[in-house]
Amino acid sequence: MVKLEDLGEVISTDVLIVGGGVGGLAAAIKVKEDNPESDVLIVEKQTTGYAGKATKIGGILVFLGPDNDADNFIDFQVNTSGVYLNDQELLYKYITSTFNAIEKFAEWGDKLAKTPDGKMVSFPAMFAPELSSTFIDIDMMLPMRSRAKKMGTKMINKIHVVDLLKEDNRVVGAVGFHIIDGNPYIFKAKATILANGSCGYKVRRFWSAGTGDGIAAAYRAGAEMRNAEYGNLYGHTVFQATDSGMVGSDFLVNSLGENLRQKYMPDKGPAGVFLPVNLAIGLEKEVAEGRGPIYFEPPKGGPQHGGGFNMSLPKLGQWHEKIAKKEREHGLTPGGKHEIGVPMHGETSCIRVDHEMRTSLEGLWAIGDTSYAGSALAGAVASPPGVCPGSGIMFAVVSAAWAGASAARYITGSSSVDIDAQEAEKIKRMAFEPMHSRNTFSPLDAISALGDITAPMKYNLRRSKDRLEEALSMIETLKDKLPSLYAKDLHYLSKCHEVRSMAICAELTFKAALMRDESRGFHFREDFPERDDKNWLKWIIIQGVEGEMKLSTDPIPINKYKIKPNGGK
Repeated sequence: MVKLEDLGEVISTDVLIVGGGVGGLAAAIKVKEDNPESDVLIVEKQTTGYAGKATKIGGILVFLGPDNDADNFIDFQVNTSGVYLNDQELLYKYITSTFNAIEKFAEWGDKLAKTPDGKMVSFPAMFAPELSSTFIDIDMMLPMRSRAKKMGTKMINKIHVVDLLKEDNRVVGAVGFHIIDGNPYIFKAKATILANGSCGYKVRRFWSAGTGDGIAAAYRAGAEMRNAEYGNLYGHTVFQATDSGMVGSDFLVNSLGENLRQKYMPDKGPAGVFLPVNLAIGLEKEVAEGRGPIYFEPPKGGPQHGGGFNMSLPKLGQWHEKIAKKEREHGLTPGGKHEIGVPMHGETSCIRVDHEMRTSLEGLWAIGDTSYAGSALAGAVASPPGVCPGSGIMFAVVSAAWAGASAARYITGSSSVDIDAQEAEKIKRMAFEPMHSRNTFSPLDAISALGDITAPMKYNLRRSKDRLEEALSMIETLKDKLPSLYAKDLHYLSKCHEVRSMAICAELTFKAALMRDESRGFHFREDFPERDDKNWLKWIIIQGVEGEMKLSTDPIPINKYKIKPNGGK
C-alpha cells in the first residue's frame, strides 16, 4: 500500500494559495489579518512578487472616487457593456469596495501617482462614466510581499501545481513539482485559493503567463464554470513592428486612407483603445477584401502614441521610456503613419464563484483572473477589461479580500483534511509521464497548433455554428495527441501541462460560444446577429461529469435586479 510520504515532500498548511501575483499576495495578507495564527502558504510557478501580469500592464487602477456616483456607473455598465449578464449585486459590492483597495495599496507602502503638492493623481476612467483612475508604480508587489512575509506567510517558488486533491466534494490540497529540480510536492490544506490567472494561449508574450492552470485544475476537480464564451478578448490594437502600444481606434485607416471608425461605427462616440466587436470585425474585413494593411494615422497636432507617465512613479516612468525607445528604434515616430495589428489576448477567466469567491466545491476559492468572468460581475465582456481598463488589478485585490476573509473564517471551524494516497500517486504519475515517454510530440508544437485555433478572428470573434464546430473538431484532434507529449526536460514538462490546461480552456470557450445562439457583448454570432433577451437572459454553466463537459443554463434573476432590459422595472 502506497504511503503519502513516499510520493514526495508533504507540506501541511491551513490555507494554500496557488499563485504569487498581486491577488495571491493580497489574499495572504487578508487571511493573516483576520486569522493571525493561521498557517498560510503561497506556491508560485515563477517567483512570488514578480509573477503574473500586474507589473506588465502599466500600473493603472480604476476605482469609484468620492465624487463618483455608483448607481450611474452600474446603469452604464449593465446596459452598455455587460448587457444584462451581470450579477448586479456583486457588481455593486465590487465597485463600492474599490476606493478601500486604493487605501490598502497606500497602507502596504505602494507608490501611487502624486501631484507636486502630494495629492493623489486622479482622472476620469477610460470608457466608463462615474469612475476614476490613477497610476501605481509597477513594483507594487514588492511592498505587498514584504508585508505578507512579516505577517508570517510562507512562500515556495518554482512549483508547478498540476491538479487538486479532493475528499468527497471538498478540495483538500494539491499535487505539483519543482520546475528546477523535479522534486514532487503534495500539499495538504484546509482551504485552497486559486490565484494563478486567466488563459491567454501564449499568443502574445505580453500575456504569456496566463495558461489557465488553475481554471483547468478546478474544472478537472468538478468545479462549475460560467461565462466561458467571454474568453475571447482581442484587446487593443498594437504596433505591428513592436507588439507594443495602446493605439486609439479613432485614427485607424485602411490602405486607401479611409477612417475605419467612421466607416464601421458612424453613429458611435470615440472607440477608444479597446475595440468594439463590430470595429474589430471590420478591420478583418478590410484586410480580407484587399484594403489592408491597417494603419494608425493621427491628425497633425492630435493624439500621439508612445511616451510615458512619470507622476512620481520612477519604475513606471522607466517602463514607458523603454517602450518609447523601442518604438523609436523601429521608426515609430510621433505623428507618423504606422501599421498596426489586433492580437488575441484570450482572458478566459470562467471559474464560477459566489459573492465570497467560493467555487462550487467546498474548500476552494478562486480570485482575480481565474474567476473574473465566472463571477458574472462584468457580464457579457471579456474580463479584464471587464468593468473597464484598469479593473484587472483592482478586481484581483478586491476579490482577494473577500476570499481571504471567507477562507479565514472557514479554517476556524473546519476539520483536518485526509488525503487519499492512491489518488495523489495517480496525479503524480500523470504529472511526470511526459518525461518517460518515447513519443516525439513537442509541447511547443502543441502550443502552436492550439494558437492556430484560438487566435484567428474567424473562430473566436466572428463566430458561427460551422466555424465553431470546425474549431472544436480541431481541438479534439489536438486532445487526441496530448497523451503523446514528450518532455525533454523539466521546463518542457511544465509546458506539457500548460498546453493541457489551455486546451481545456479553449474547449470551454468554444462549447459555450456554440451554445449561445445570439449575439451579446463580446460574443458575436454571424448566424444569430441579434440579441435575444427572450431566450438568452441566462448564464451558461459547464461542469465536468465523468470526463465529459456538461452544459446547462442558469436563468439570470433579472426580476430581483434593479436594471432590466429596455428600461423595464
